[in-house]
Amino acid sequence: MKRIVWGFVLAILAFGCKPKVPEGIIDRERMEGILFDIHLVDGYLSSIYVQDSARKLGAAYYNGIYKKYDTDSAHYAKSLIYYNHNPEVLKEIYTAISGKIEKQKTGLKKADSLWQKKTFRADSLKIIKTFKADSLALVKKSKTDSVSKAKTTTQIKKKRAKADSLINIKRSNVNLTTASPTLVQ
Repeated sequence: MKRIVWGFVLAILAFGCKPKVPEGIIDRERMEGILFDIHLVDGYLSSIYVQDSARKLGAAYYNGIYKKYDTDSAHYAKSLIYYNHNPEVLKEIYTAISGKIEKQKTGLKKADSLWQKKTFRADSLKIIKTFKADSLALVKKSKTDSVSKAKTTTQIKKKRAKADSLINIKRSNVNLTTASPTLVQ
């Protein structure tokens, strides 16, 4: 029982007493945030072809990071030297930074896949809407065509009927003339 109690006490001391950062050094969490942001900026600046532009832009980004974390470049450099002399703490910081970067990558991949799905869905909806619009236009056209066909058909029938009546009148006159030639003379 004593061994368990002593083991528990040692575990509390080992995990509970983290070494504190000396005064004048940026604390671990802020340093982690600063390094994360600086590495993101470094990655972006490495993609810029013109070095002079990258330097000018980089200076503005770095100043923005220092302002965000309420520090300056001298304070950051002093803190970085301290963390370089404590590699275990620096390793923990970079492990956390790697986790953040991986989380951000997966978030970007999800966003990209959602964007692709939305784009695909939007494209397919556009195709469906276009198809519907085209088919509706064809239906409307065929309706108008059938209406115009019906109109033209009735017009043709009326003309035929009129023509037939005229023909019948002429035929009846011819029949009358041929039936009794004596009457016509």
